[in-house]
Amino acid sequence: MNANLTDAPDLLVLCGGQGTRLRSVLSDRPKPLAMIGSRPFIEFVITPFVRQGIRRVVLCTGHLGCQFEEWFADHSGTFELILSQEATPLGTAGAIRHALQRITSDTVIVANGDSVCDIDLRKLLACHTEKKARATLALTNTDRRNDVGIVTMDAQDRITAFREKEPSRSVGFHNAGIYVFDRSLIELIPTTRPCSLETDWLPALIPLGVYGCINQGALYDIGTPERLTEFRAIARSDNAFQEICSSTRLVMRA
Repeated sequence: MNANLTDAPDLLVLCGGQGTRLRSVLSDRPKPLAMIGSRPFIEFVITPFVRQGIRRVVLCTGHLGCQFEEWFADHSGTFELILSQEATPLGTAGAIRHALQRITSDTVIVANGDSVCDIDLRKLLACHTEKKARATLALTNTDRRNDVGIVTMDAQDRITAFREKEPSRSVGFHNAGIYVFDRSLIELIPTTRPCSLETDWLPALIPLGVYGCINQGALYDIGTPERLTEFRAIARSDNAFQEICSSTRLVMRA
């Protein structure tokens, strides 16, 4: 989808993980900077959002975070890129809260920096608005992976439970790692301790109204050496991935 959004929200990308499962093949850089051909994986994450109208991106960085600035300083272009560096690990929710001062929109898109999923951003934002949700998750159909979160919903698409990293079942959906949050909700994330988005914060939000938006696109991640190898092969053969960075331009701001 290439249609631009009106009053596009900021995109916040979580890039601060340690990448421990990849250290045997990727010990010198953060996981989102794993090279896929001539481009780092993070560009495969960002570019689909830019093509749908996103114009402002905040990277939440931690482990070896200076490498993001080094890469993007040499690859300039058409959207604004801001870095939010955490001095100590804050957890995925903590990183979102830490970046709040750099967010300018009332609605925020959050994406994992180590996975990609082809979504219709306009549809996802419409779901969020129509349901009057405080938080909305992009969901995909379950597959055989046992380390991706399972989500269950009621008939109104309201999420009723999260089950993280357990064997997939015939019911439920995978959390695609793409979220819509109201800014006011982010302000509620505790700042006194590290906080996980998946295991701490999202389950606590269920009573406030968290909804799912089912997406038919495939979900890819590079969380293990095998999946990194698989994605490199897919990117070489898939025209959409081959072209994904052809027109990306960035504008850096500290």
